[in-house]
Amino acid sequence: MTKVSQQARAAAVAGVAAAGLLAGSSAFSSPLVQGSTRLDQQHGVDSVQIQRPSSAAHSSSLSTAALGTMGAAAVVAVLVRPALAERTRRVHCSLRAEPKSSFDPAVQVGAMPPLGYFDPAGFSKKGDESGFRTLRAAEIKHGRVAMMAALGAVVQHYVKFPGFEQVPSGLSAVLSPPGSYGMVALFLVAGALELGVWTEDSSKEPGNFGDPAGLGQYTPEFRERELNNGRFAMFATIGIISAELLTGKDAIEQFVL
Repeated sequence: MTKVSQQARAAAVAGVAAAGLLAGSSAFSSPLVQGSTRLDQQHGVDSVQIQRPSSAAHSSSLSTAALGTMGAAAVVAVLVRPALAERTRRVHCSLRAEPKSSFDPAVQVGAMPPLGYFDPAGFSKKGDESGFRTLRAAEIKHGRVAMMAALGAVVQHYVKFPGFEQVPSGLSAVLSPPGSYGMVALFLVAGALELGVWTEDSSKEPGNFGDPAGLGQYTPEFRERELNNGRFAMFATIGIISAELLTGKDAIEQFVL
């Protein structure tokens, strides 16, 4: 126990004693009972006539009780506050604790020239492997979606599926039936695959869903190629969407073709 805690407890004990003395002295000094004794000649016993306490005495009693209650509350606050403060300090210390430095995101796949390990916002922390896996899985997922989106934004200008010949190119395709129906179907299929088939496995690398085509290309080199292409595709998709919103032209029309 620290010196501050000992002083707090001593102050609490002193407060209890002071509250007790105050309540006791007031109780004995207050004119709560006023009586007169007379001798009853018929019965041969003493009878005491008790009068109701005066308003001043009653107010004094209430004041004493209030002071006692306030003193007790103050004592509880003095005793409990150090414990709460210590608990709060421990929680804050645990939240500020840095993760173990055994895991280094700067040497993982994806940290390559020309930028090397690029994390200016500091999202990835040394030792935080779980947080890094979550961010890497999201990066790979967004990169894969962006690669398909960028390719689709170019191909749809030239290729129309049967039944979709009248669907316009570009972003307006998702708002024009039957293009909007296709968008809903694509969303449902992608959600089913993500939730039921292609799920993350903690025993594998983030984004590793096997090699269904049997290409045998899951190597550090091809993993870095996928990350690079995905990062480029995310910028390309954002550019295509922004340009179409600004000019009303699809990805190919932006080149005046």
